[in-house]
Amino acid sequence: MRIVLILVAVMAFTACTSMLLGNPSSGEPAAADKQVAVPSGTDRAISGSIRQDFSADTDLGKYAIGIRTISGIVTLSGTVGSYPARDSAVQIAEGTKGVKRVDNRIIVNTNL
Repeated sequence: MRIVLILVAVMAFTACTSMLLGNPSSGEPAAADKQVAVPSGTDRAISGSIRQDFSADTDLGKYAIGIRTISGIVTLSGTVGSYPARDSAVQIAEGTKGVKRVDNRIIVNTNL
């Protein structure tokens, strides 16, 4: 019985290690080999331009809206107090030079 428990423990440990470190036999890269997207200078300029436009807007300026741009794809996040404010944020981002797509993750909380 002890041998069976030891074998089960060893198999479980091996499976967990394989999942965490990547499985060379499956061809999947280890976690350290995966590339992380880093914003370029152009992406930072796009985010800065959108941030400036948000700050200049009397409605949007009062909300903390996160802006992240990678390869021209803008992700907006945070919480605003109305649907028109959310729509305005998306419209401003979409109208910014260099933006390919906007991923809208803004939440509307009308109780703000």
